[in-house]
Order: sequence, then structure tokens, then C-alpha cells
Amino acid sequence: MEIGTVLFTWHRSEHTQKVLDALKHNTVLPDRLYIFQDGISDRTNCEEWHKVNQIIQNVDFCNTTVVVSKVNLGCRKSIVSGINYVLSKCDAVIVLEDDCVPERQFINFMTTALETYQNNDKVYSVSGYAWDVVLQNQEGDAYFNGRSCSWGWGTWRDKWKAYEENYNIVNEIKADPVAVERLHIWGNDLEEMLAGNIHGICDAWDVFWSLNIIKRGGCCLSPYKTLVRNIGFDGSGLHCNSSEYFQDLIQAQKTENKDNYNLLRRIKITKECEEEFRFLYGGKNGKEKAQYYRRLFVRWIQMKQAGKRIKFLDEWSGKVAVWGKNDAFDLLLEEFDVLQEHVACIVESRPRDSAYKDIPIVTLDKLPNNIKNIIVIPFFDINVIAPRVHKIRPDIKLWGIDELIG
Repeated sequence: MEIGTVLFTWHRSEHTQKVLDALKHNTVLPDRLYIFQDGISDRTNCEEWHKVNQIIQNVDFCNTTVVVSKVNLGCRKSIVSGINYVLSKCDAVIVLEDDCVPERQFINFMTTALETYQNNDKVYSVSGYAWDVVLQNQEGDAYFNGRSCSWGWGTWRDKWKAYEENYNIVNEIKADPVAVERLHIWGNDLEEMLAGNIHGICDAWDVFWSLNIIKRGGCCLSPYKTLVRNIGFDGSGLHCNSSEYFQDLIQAQKTENKDNYNLLRRIKITKECEEEFRFLYGGKNGKEKAQYYRRLFVRWIQMKQAGKRIKFLDEWSGKVAVWGKNDAFDLLLEEFDVLQEHVACIVESRPRDSAYKDIPIVTLDKLPNNIKNIIVIPFFDINVIAPRVHKIRPDIKLWGIDELIG
């Protein structure tokens, strides 16, 4: 099988150089590296663009084809047309963007996965990025899920034929109850992302790829330990905002040197995996959450105008924990007369800080045993949060903050 490796660039010379340096030191080098540079637009840093152009013209560690666009295509058209071009010449493709730095075993893993599942109709995509999920029942070095990932990924010519830029796809999914359930598990955020394309907020291609895989009930492969570091969260990316937390997270994950990867022959998505992704992507989308909060705050104001306050429930019998923090959490603190009497800690799945307003922040597995109740600030996602909580602490009772407001 002929596999083409692709790197998409534009005008970030430092990022591009880091990706190329990492590829150069991979344990397995690409058979052929295709490098696509998008053209200049009024948003282009021309000095950086020319630096990138010079870098990609001088790659010498493997066979290389460089394609420089004469016009600016934009993210979506540039990537889709590049993949189409490579798959017209190759059986499969490995895709990197200029902010996805591969670990030393990336090409080895991707090649092994593409060769292993090339004839399986169920597998649509393989990725070198490890999702931020907690899976306890690990088999092999990778697992199957229903969500494609664009941070260092690959697919086959026949599977890529499923790619379609269909803006009616969400309605088509919603017409099928089975597909709707898959959407709830693997990507309730995708509808909002699709709307962003329509309104010009973003120019995402991967939203179509993910939705088409969900519609077809396809599977995607991801490693347990990440083989890709995304360095685009420094504010330089088109779709990735600056995020110190996320950068720290992906850089903190360690990979081990492996020559061979143990990949599952049986194509199956576990219940545990579904629960983790339902927690990660299955909640309400941003617009729905904003509507929920608006209604909550209106009720809260009405309650306060009537001279009523949130009361500590008799059923709590001791201190409680609070899941998450935001403006609603700050209002909750104002409602409790003596904070230390009631709130023992804040629970977050991926905390950045050790405390907030002198209240300790802990992960669920560090929650004190005497805590039996958690007030959930993102109450609209309580059905998504509950399975994750009860997997670790089945004795916990969850209370949506909306339940405390008359």
C-alpha cells in the first residue's frame, strides 16, 4: 500500500520548522512528504510566508513534493483539495498541519494502523492524538471510538469518498434515531461548529468529516498515549485560541519508545468509551447552555426580589462539593451565609488551579469520602456528568443548581 504523508502550512515559520524537525527524527520516515502552502491573502504575514516557503523548499530528509498555491484558498479548501490530490496518487494519506508536532513513533504507528485496517469497511479514520478521556479497561495500544480527530490523522482513498460538504447533514442525522444517539455521544458540538461555517466564524473542514462518520456509524482509532502535540494554542492559529492549560496538558503526556504496536483486530467501541465521550462531547452546545443559564438567572432574580434565598438542604447533612465554577458559582457563594459551613471543595475533571476563593479544587478521585452530595453548576449536562461521577463514587447524589432555585 502506498501511503503519502501531507503537511499543510501557511505563514507560521517556527511552527512549520518544529513539525519538520520532528518528522525528520521519526523512527520511520515518510515514503514521500507532500507539503502544501496556502497562498497570500490580506491576512497573511508576508515576511513569515516567505520564511515558510524557504523552509519547505529545502527539506532533504525524504522524498518531497512541494505545492504552493497561487491564491489563498483558506483552511478548508486548502486541506480538502490537498488530500484529494494526494489520494489521487496514493492508497492512503497521513495528514499533519503546521501546529501538530509528531512524536518519534508517529509515522510508525500511523503506517501500522493504516495497513492493519485498510480492508475493514467499519474503520474510517486513524489518529495519533490521544483524546482527553479516562479509559480504565485498556486493551492493546489503541482503542476505537466514533469521533474523528484532525490533529495528526490518516485515512484511505475509498473511505475519503464519504467526505461530503453537506450543510443539511445534521437534519439527516436527526431523522434517524440511532444516528441521533451517536451524535449525542460523539459530537453535540458539531452542529454549532457547522453553523460557524455558515456564518463565517470559522472555516472548518473536519466538521463535515466527523459528521459523515457519525452518520454512517463508522469507527475511528486513537492511541491511549498521544503521539502528537498541538502547539497551535499560542494564539497564532486560525481556529485554536491561546490556552495555557491545554498546552501544558498535551506537553505533559509522555510517550514511550515502541517498535511494534498492538492493535485490536476486533472492531468494537466499548460502553466505557461511549460514556467518556458523552461526557467530553455529548453535552448541550454553547447556544443551548447560554439559554439555560439565562433562564436560570431570571428565576434567581425573581426569587431574590421575592425575598427568598437558597437554603442549605436538610438532606445534605454535612458539607457538599460543587461541580464547576462560573458566574452562577459566585452567586451561589453569596447565597450561603457561612461558606465554610457548606462547601468543602470544588470538583473539576481537569483543574488548572489548586483553589478558588480559598476553596480547594480537586478531581473526582480526590473527593473526600465524607462528601455525599455535589451541586452541579452546569446543570444542563447533569445526565452526562452523572455516569462519570458514579463510575468512581456511586454513593454520590447530584443536585442541579436549578433545583435549588424556586
